[in-house]
Amino acid sequence: MSDPDAVPVLVVEDNLHLRTTFVLQLNALGIKADSAANGAEALSRIHSSHYGLIMMDVQMPEMNGLEATAAIRSYERTEQKEPAVIVAVTAGGASSKQCIEAGMNDYFEKPLDLEGIKALLKKWAPNLLES
Repeated sequence: MSDPDAVPVLVVEDNLHLRTTFVLQLNALGIKADSAANGAEALSRIHSSHYGLIMMDVQMPEMNGLEATAAIRSYERTEQKEPAVIVAVTAGGASSKQCIEAGMNDYFEKPLDLEGIKALLKKWAPNLLES
């Protein structure tokens, strides 16, 4: 990343413990991360920041991950923004097919430990592991 203050990852998870754990695991890998408690909050965050990778839970209050992904993709098209990689990280709130159809790039099952996060990053954001 060219901007050292940029935050490349957004973790969207309604469970405070999991949200904090994901952010701490990313930090342990040397990666800055923001977080949001639901899809509506995530949508608000992408209006003011660009994230290269969004780890999106599916089942959340206010706006679920499928709805949030559709809204993010619409915003990216309307504003001609570079699309973020959006990866479902879920405990089965939707099928991988539903997630891909909603505009997500991939699907990972919880629990996602440090090795699982590394695999996700290797696949979708290898540049973050190299920095």
